[in-house]
Parts: sequence; structure tokens; C-alpha cells
Amino acid sequence: MTIQSSEADGGGAMAKSSGIKVIIVGLGMAGLSAAIECHLQGHTVIGLEKAPQPTHPGDIFSIGRNGARVIQQWDNGSVARELDAVRCDIESITVYDETGTVKEKKEMDGFRLGEGWVINRSDTVGALHRYAQRLTIDLRFGITVKDYWEEESQAGVMIESHEGHERLAADCVIASDGIHSKARAVVLGGHEKTHLRKTGSAIFRCGFPASLLQDCPEAQWLLEGTETHDQLNHFIGKDITVLMGTGRHGKDVYWGCMHKSLHDVSEPWLQVSDASKALEYIQHWPCKAKLEAIIQKTPHGKCFDHLVLAADPLPRWTSLQGRTILIGDAAHPFLPTTGQGANQALEDAAVVAICLKLAGKSRIPLGLLVTEKLRHQRVSLIQDGGLKLLQTLHKADWDAESKEEIPTMVARPTWIFAHDCRASTYEDFDTAANAILTGKEFIPTNIPSDGLFRIVDEESRGSKLSNDKLMKVPLTDNVEVRLETKCRSVNS
Repeated sequence: MTIQSSEADGGGAMAKSSGIKVIIVGLGMAGLSAAIECHLQGHTVIGLEKAPQPTHPGDIFSIGRNGARVIQQWDNGSVARELDAVRCDIESITVYDETGTVKEKKEMDGFRLGEGWVINRSDTVGALHRYAQRLTIDLRFGITVKDYWEEESQAGVMIESHEGHERLAADCVIASDGIHSKARAVVLGGHEKTHLRKTGSAIFRCGFPASLLQDCPEAQWLLEGTETHDQLNHFIGKDITVLMGTGRHGKDVYWGCMHKSLHDVSEPWLQVSDASKALEYIQHWPCKAKLEAIIQKTPHGKCFDHLVLAADPLPRWTSLQGRTILIGDAAHPFLPTTGQGANQALEDAAVVAICLKLAGKSRIPLGLLVTEKLRHQRVSLIQDGGLKLLQTLHKADWDAESKEEIPTMVARPTWIFAHDCRASTYEDFDTAANAILTGKEFIPTNIPSDGLFRIVDEESRGSKLSNDKLMKVPLTDNVEVRLETKCRSVNS
């Protein structure tokens, strides 16, 4: 079925009614979401992707309540229901130490049915692509973007395909082309990779059919009870964290192993590795046999090992001429410890689409600058929190005096999960725009009042998330120092 109007889809605008033309580069999670949101806000969209078809190989990821809010408004909830049908039905997370001793069980606040998803990456991208097709959005695959360009009144890209070379123009370009974004050079003046750094960690990621475990008695523990609920288990030891779980009521198996590494691991996502190498990192673990039974069943070509790269917040996301903006991993790559990569991409998508509509065709640069103003401090603080979580995992100090130092991969601060990015954008657009035009202080409403990322305090309120918890007070200079995220204000 082709959808002719975006009414009731979170945008309320007729297709192509804004007069704004947008080129989106990169059609992963961030790019497809931006294409959909821009279309729903009445913008004309051209989406470009170098891969020949929409795909996102890998294991599972999570979309919490803050990101799910965006998807749940699409097509009267039909996209959310499609994801519900293939979600991992997880009731709780069991956390172990390296001996296999249960340390705690965590409820799935923010990820329950109707709240969010722990889900296969490829299934999610596929659902987004199918919805974009129903909206008849112009998505082009097998297209290589060779260069970006900007002028005072428009921006665009130089592309290459099997049909040859072409120069495409639009009112603005949204670059969602990943951690090694080519557009970063346009925005930062040629220093596109200077913010990336190694964390000292790498991660194995894998997913395969659970049927491969049927002849292995030692692996059956992972499938127990999955006819009712899927499993998700975290094993945390010093410098090593292993995740093992199931999906679709025991039909799929996923595992990951984050380990210390500075060398001999590829930076790019999705380079095939040997699953047996993961076993070397847990040879000394008393519970090794329990995990080995699953890891050894990994099919060839289904395991990937790549560096975990950190990034200082970029000084800006918007180009000097104000016609190109970075979103998703191109603007703010997250560590896997945050569980917020997809969520913040969805927030980016909704916010930039709304800001362009509110700014209007005659004020495109202002719309992109307001997007950055509304988003920059929020994602910078979450990036900072990811490093904090990574440090607690590496230490694996189960006897730490402070609860903030006890290792966890599940932090659900209220100010993250409670956020309604659409409502917040409509409420704060004028204030942010005025701050940009006048140089006045902007007061963020989507981060804690003290500007600190806490692991434990907010998590206990996970079942009672409310935007009323967010205090509307300005960040002081001292708070910005404590953030240690090198945030910079957007200049007018």
C-alpha cells in the first residue's frame, strides 16, 4: 500500500508541502529515520546509499523508550507493531561475574512491549526501509558520494553510479554516513578524523540460528524457558564482558565479547573474524565451559571483531555556510555501553526535520543551527557517560563502595528515557533560535539540571519516567568543566 499523506504520523504535513528539498547521505538507521521524518514534515527527500541494497548485518541492539516514541507515531503504529513481531521478548537481564555467580537481575524498564525493543539490526532497518517505500520516498542504492559542495543558497553532492557521474543540488544536505563520514571534512574544514581515538577495547559480535545448538547438551542452558521469554545474560569480569542472549523466543542466538585490545583488530565495522579467538580471552574464567559451548557453534563468517572507538564531541555539526549537517554516528558515535546509538539517531532525525519545517525554506541555515543547539549538549553528555560505563566494566569491581563504580551495562537515566524529542523541539525552537540570532545564553531542557551523567540514581526511577523530572536551569561554566566533553556553543 502506498501512503499518500503523512497526517497523523508525527508530522501532519502533506508530502512535499514545505518547499524544502533535502539530500540525505547514508541510509542506515539514522539516514532512513531522517528520510522518513523529513518526508512526514513535508520536505522533498533524496536518499543516497553506497550499498546495493538496504541491510545492516550484525547482532542485536536496543531502542529504548526515548527512541521508540519516534517510531511509534509512524503510520498509526504499524511500523512499531512490525518490530514488536520480531523483538527479543526479554523479561529481565541476568548479570554474572566470571565465576558464573549471579550478581543481580535487572528488569527491562524502558524496553518492555509497547515501550521499546531489543531487536535484530537488520530486521529494524528492513522495517524502516519498507515504510519509506510505502511513503514513496526517493531512495537510491548503489550510489557513491564522491564529494560534498555548498553555496550560499544551496548544497549538494557529486555522485557516481553505474550510470556515470552527476551533480545533485538541494536546499541542504543531511550527512548520516557513519563514523568515518566524508562530510565531516566539509563541516570541520578538513580535520574529519581528528576526534576519533582508541579506547583500549574491541568487541566480537555475532548472531546465528539457535537450531545450530540442538545437538549440544552443554548449550541448552541458553534456550531454557525461551518458549515463554527470551534470555539476556551479561558476564562481567576484569577487562572482559560477555553478552549472550536469544531472540524470537529461542529461534536466534546472539553473543558478544568486549575485550581489551589496542592492536591487530580492524577499525571498520563488519570485518569477519574467527570466533575461537574470543575463547582466548575467557580461558581463565571458571564459567568458560558454559560460554564455550555457544561460541564454538558460531558459523564461519558470522563473527566480527572491531575496535571500540571513542570520540570527543565535535565542535560543531553544521557547516560554516549552514547548508550541511551531520547526524547519527557521523556527528556523535557512541560506545556500545550507552545503548543509545540508535535512540539518538532517531532523536536527531525527528529534531532536524521539525527544525527545518519551523525555520522554513528561507532560513535553512537557522533550522540546522537550531538542531545542533538543541541536540549537542545532550548527546555530548551521553557520550561522556558511555566512557564512564566502560571504565566500570573494565574494573569489574563488584565490591566497590560506591554504587556508581559497580559494573553494569544497563543504565537508564530518567532524563534520557523520559525525553520526548518532538514535543521538546516544538517547545524550545524559538528560544534556541533567539539564542543563535542574539548571542544570548541557551538553557537546555533535555539534560540533568547539574549536567552530570549518573549510572545508578536515575535508574531506580525507570518505571516512572516523566519529563517533569527535567529542570529548566542553565548550565554554568563550572558544570561545563565537570562534563569534560569540550562542548562549544553554536555561533550565530
